Amino acid sequence: MNPKNLLSTLAATCIILSKSEQSARVTTYQDDDASDNDRAQALTDLVSTNVRLAHKVAKQHVRNGLDFNDLLAQACEGIVHAASKYEVGNKASFTTYSKLWMRARCQEFVQANAGILHCGSRTSKSLWSSLQKAQKALGADATPEAIAVHLKLDVDDVRACLATMSSRGISINKPVGDEKGATLGSIIPDGGMRQDVRMERTQNSESIADALETFAATLKPGHVEILRGRVIAGLTGEDQRCAKTFGVSKQRVGQIE
Repeated sequence: MNPKNLLSTLAATCIILSKSEQSARVTTYQDDDASDNDRAQALTDLVSTNVRLAHKVAKQHVRNGLDFNDLLAQACEGIVHAASKYEVGNKASFTTYSKLWMRARCQEFVQANAGILHCGSRTSKSLWSSLQKAQKALGADATPEAIAVHLKLDVDDVRACLATMSSRGISINKPVGDEKGATLGSIIPDGGMRQDVRMERTQNSESIADALETFAATLKPGHVEILRGRVIAGLTGEDQRCAKTFGVSKQRVGQIE
């Protein structure tokens, strides 16, 4: 549905409640003794009277191709969450309080679904929530240095985050070409060893190990120890035992090797 059509549909049932009327609806919604119908109607009235503000908040967070309807749904979820948390008697109106939750839900949705950046640092979160305002104040071509000063952030962190935020993520499941079932992930080279090569090497290693065991069976006990402690250890990269551990001279160990 087109965002404008969606807003028109919601606006058709939109009501306007005063601060005290909204507080009364919150009281009803939070009252466990109230009937389900009364609580549902109270919540509907709260969402309906704040839906225009939800539309405005959602619109401010549209970026990187995110669907407006998804953002509007997140903003409305913020109203619902606010209805369960708002303390009646608070100096701030329910509308002011719910706006905080609308923004929080939209920001979380943007951070999880827009591009490849998952925000966790203070800088990245500040940029996601305040970059548009900063660019509006400084100009669309504002430098990372100017943005960092304006938002009181580290300039190196701002540069790194802006570089990532300007990238677009692409799903590895995206279909490519005319071949049925072919995806982007299926044509990306695997940097690891191919399965057939790994299997061949494993078989070769097993064959070498068997041959060494067969050869060791033909040797004297002392010579077997030198085979394992000097020759095989050298081939496998292990620490080779020194000559004195075999009870013979270094020259003799060299002869046996």
